[in-house]
Amino acid sequence: MARLVEKWLDNPVSRTILRFCTARDACGRRIELALRKYAGEDVSMCFRCSTAYRVTAGILNSILGKANLDKATIQPNLRDPMWRKGLASVLEGIAEYGISRPFTGFSPFLIVWNVTRACNLNCVHCYERARIRAPDELDTVGAKLAVRKLAAAGVAYIAFSGGEPFMRRDVFEIIEEVRRNEMVFSLATNGTLVTPEAAARLKELNCAFVQVSLDGATPQTHDSFRGAKSFERTVEGIRNLVAAGIQVGVAATATKHNLSEIPSIVDKAEELGAMVFMSYNFIPTGRGATMKEKDLNPKEREELLTWLAGQIGKRKISLLSTAPQYSRICAGVGQLSLTHFDTFGQDKEFAESARFLGEFVGGCGAGRLYAALEPNGDIEPCVFIPLVVGNILRDDFLEVWHNHPTFKKIRDRKNFKGYCGICEHRNICGGCRARAYAYFGDVTESDPGCILNQKA
Repeated sequence: MARLVEKWLDNPVSRTILRFCTARDACGRRIELALRKYAGEDVSMCFRCSTAYRVTAGILNSILGKANLDKATIQPNLRDPMWRKGLASVLEGIAEYGISRPFTGFSPFLIVWNVTRACNLNCVHCYERARIRAPDELDTVGAKLAVRKLAAAGVAYIAFSGGEPFMRRDVFEIIEEVRRNEMVFSLATNGTLVTPEAAARLKELNCAFVQVSLDGATPQTHDSFRGAKSFERTVEGIRNLVAAGIQVGVAATATKHNLSEIPSIVDKAEELGAMVFMSYNFIPTGRGATMKEKDLNPKEREELLTWLAGQIGKRKISLLSTAPQYSRICAGVGQLSLTHFDTFGQDKEFAESARFLGEFVGGCGAGRLYAALEPNGDIEPCVFIPLVVGNILRDDFLEVWHNHPTFKKIRDRKNFKGYCGICEHRNICGGCRARAYAYFGDVTESDPGCILNQKA
């Protein structure tokens, strides 16, 4: 069915129709208005937007018919801003680029926003060199303006990071602006400042997810990463979030220093009530550039990712990784994977669709599905790739997204160097562009952490 939908949408006539339906005019974003109406909302429309709605409804009804579904099935999802904006970006992206493999959204689905460099810890591997607030950090007015510009571009999701987001006294004021502009948000924190009151406020604002860094199963290991005694306060922060009813993820950056403790960290995350464990790829950038010798070698990374994939279905917790090779490994051990962030138990009937979607979503999403924002509003392809491509307050965000040469390089996987350019798993993985840049100063180089590159 996925292939039939692809063939139906990815032809010149369909794309011309989609361009009309996804145009932006005085009414706003036509496709989002159409999706609101399709979801059952009372939406005021001009003649062109009404026409776009009728065409969009016909397209959706046809797709649903091919899948033996009906309108009522997806209406609840389309009432959710994240799903609605995400689908709008997909349809706009198809109109602009066709159904490419991997896919590039018309606007990024996700922005990871380092809202401050201020931090109460001093982590040895910090990509942001976080400690002291930058003098040009956006003030509250500037941060709110940035939120509105991202919303106007069609961004669905903002993930707040840092530094430590709770070091900003106005962080909840900025989050409120995100909610007013109908975007979903999550937050990454070291957990030490998450009081019961802060957790309750996040819940009140409908926080989608909070990720807390726990880099060791013991205070000694965790604190050696964090540059301060913080283990107990971090664990208490996790407990406060779980008690507030927020979905919590525990993240650990895997290095030689804590590799042997990863299974125990997963156990600890389960014990605390976390829903997700995320193994972060170590990127030698920021302060992390001084500890390259602690990076996992390709064999160690392969074994870790294989262990994680082998645990799927055996635990209550979801086991994920930011290493894009995880998609390949999940498939190799009998799991289906759409991305390195989403894994599924093996289902033969779902296999074809999962493979298609895996190639569509495409592993590393930097510069295709997400981008990063620095505390001063600078735009980067990824928080781990310190290449400034524009500024949210000074530049037209969508112009930068569509046309900056760095984004175009990252999207053109056929021109990647080394094995990443010819690998049979290129579309579902793509290699980590941040690691390529950190080691070689080139976003198109091979990922040195992949065992296939080592063999090649």
